[in-house]
Amino acid sequence: MEKRFYYQPDLPTSITCWSYTGMVFLFSMLLWLEITVFQIYTVVFLVIFLIAAVLQIARRRIVLEDDGVAVKTVFSMNAKKIAYDDILNVEVEKHSLVFVTRYQKLSVLMKREHAEDLYKILSSSENVRI
Repeated sequence: MEKRFYYQPDLPTSITCWSYTGMVFLFSMLLWLEITVFQIYTVVFLVIFLIAAVLQIARRRIVLEDDGVAVKTVFSMNAKKIAYDDILNVEVEKHSLVFVTRYQKLSVLMKREHAEDLYKILSSSENVRI
């Protein structure tokens, strides 16, 4: 049973990450407008921005595995693995999903319909006590 859902971290973390990503984009536009000729530096920073944006969208995902929920992040060293036995509660909020475990409370931003789908899968699973 491996199902994937895309997410973004909680609101303060998302604002911080996307602000830094946006600064790279604005810097590339600043170089372009300051020099008034489309330079290689503009292309380099624009490509860096695109790579960062794609990585932030594509690498952040929640994967339902046989033994637990894996919360994948942009950098794999920060990934979290939550065993089904450790999940105490899952709450669907307006644009987020909150995992309450024995050790922490993890909030992630998701589309509401994806959060509801994930909640239904977790609540129907015999491994999770919700």
